[in-house]
Amino acid sequence: MQCRSHPTKTATTTCNQCASQICDDCTVDLQGRVFCHPCIAIFAQTSDAPPPYTASGRISKGALIFFSLFFPPGANYMYMGLIKRGLAVMCAFFLAIFLVINVSWPLMLLFIFALPVIYFSSLMDGLNICRRINAGEPVRDDIGETLNSVLRNRTLRTVLLVIIAVALLTQVVGILASVFISIIPVLIVGFIIYLIARRRA
Repeated sequence: MQCRSHPTKTATTTCNQCASQICDDCTVDLQGRVFCHPCIAIFAQTSDAPPPYTASGRISKGALIFFSLFFPPGANYMYMGLIKRGLAVMCAFFLAIFLVINVSWPLMLLFIFALPVIYFSSLMDGLNICRRINAGEPVRDDIGETLNSVLRNRTLRTVLLVIIAVALLTQVVGILASVFISIIPVLIVGFIIYLIARRRA
C-alpha cells in the first residue's frame, strides 16, 4: 500500500484520525497516537473541537461476530455505537438488493455469490474497529474509514466492479433486445410490401 501524500513511498502506518495510509515522513506521533500532517493541522485550528466518538467499556468480540454474521451488514457497527456508519452501510446494502432484484436475474445470482465476501469483509472491518476501541483509541462515527477499508480490500473491490460491469452489460443487452424486437414488425411489413410489389411487376 502506497502513502496517500507520497505515491512513490510505501505506507508504514495508518492515521488514527482519518485512517489514511501514510509513510514515515508523514507520520506525527502525539502521545503514543499516530496522525498525518493534515489531521494535526486540523487539531491545531480546532483545539476546542469535541473528540471523536469513543465507546465506553469493552466491546465483546463474540457479540460482534454474532451481529456481523447473522444480521445485515451495518448491524455490527451499530452494536459498537457507530450509529451513523451502521445506518449508511445497512442502507447501501438494502439499496443494492433492491437494484439487483429490479435489474436482472444474472446480477442476482452474482450478488448471491458475493454475499460471503461482503459479510466476511464487514466482519474483518468490525473486528479491527473492535480492537481499536478496546485499546482505547478514538473511532470516528462516519463512513470514511469503512469506505477506505472497502477500497483497500482487493477482493471486495473486484466483486463490486464485476457486479457493476454485469449490471451495465445487462442493461445494454436489454436495450438492444428491445430495439431489435421493435424493428421485427417493421421488417416483416417491409418484406411483405416488397413481395407484393415484386409480384405486380
